[in-house]
Amino acid sequence: MGPTVAETLQQAVTRLGQGLDKSSPRLDAEVLLAHVQNWTRTELHCRITDPLPKSRYREFLRLLDERAQGVPIAYLVGYKEFFSRRFWVKPGVLVPRPETELLVEQALTELRKTPGPTRILDLCCGSGCIAITLCLETLGTTAVATDVSPDALAQSRENVCFFAVEERVEVVESDLFSALSKEAFDLIVSNPPYIGTEYGPRPDANVAGHEPALALYSGADGTEYLREIVERAPAHLIEGGSLVVECACFQAERVEAWMADRGFNQTCLWHDLSGLPRGVSGRWEG
Repeated sequence: MGPTVAETLQQAVTRLGQGLDKSSPRLDAEVLLAHVQNWTRTELHCRITDPLPKSRYREFLRLLDERAQGVPIAYLVGYKEFFSRRFWVKPGVLVPRPETELLVEQALTELRKTPGPTRILDLCCGSGCIAITLCLETLGTTAVATDVSPDALAQSRENVCFFAVEERVEVVESDLFSALSKEAFDLIVSNPPYIGTEYGPRPDANVAGHEPALALYSGADGTEYLREIVERAPAHLIEGGSLVVECACFQAERVEAWMADRGFNQTCLWHDLSGLPRGVSGRWEG
């Protein structure tokens, strides 16, 4: 047998503390070891004196080394928690972020203004977590989820099957609206790429080094997709439909101004727990 759980965790914390991402070494070590052992973290804490089988210990060290090199932990364990659900995520697909849960909450607020079944469009769907969550959190909602990335489309379809929403969520290859018919939706929601290639804050080196550039960057200042979504969304919204987009905090006021100029009403910024604006919503009255 190998070292105990406690000894292994202490070794891992030290190793990760010397790695490229030092933000949460203890949590990362626990998540990886629980994954290797097929335990919950609660089980891990209850079995802290258990020795590890040598094969599991070797597998843990392999994952630990990758994590120390900055590989996102979601890629190592194969999933990411989002809105209290476990979504499968593989390399080549953007890892869902906690702040995007705020996007979902804002979208749910808009959906609840519409009585009866609703139809939504999720642009740049990535893992499919937004469209799937909106359908699972509401009754009668159906969705079209689009992306251009083959990896993202495959991952979305896998998650659609996992959550058994094949009858409610259709995954479509489309560069924003390009492959869509003239169907109008009650809600368009998007967490598009919004990092600039030339201007604005740079992503964390570990994010830039491991997550797909296609899901991160959007023109020189990061607003290429946002501008196009705001411009083209009205053609795909019913009268009284809503647009909800995530963006960087320093982009939010510009995006709101673009929405107002395009003819959206009731535009507003929504904020994260730190009070920073993280997105914009608006209503289209036709």
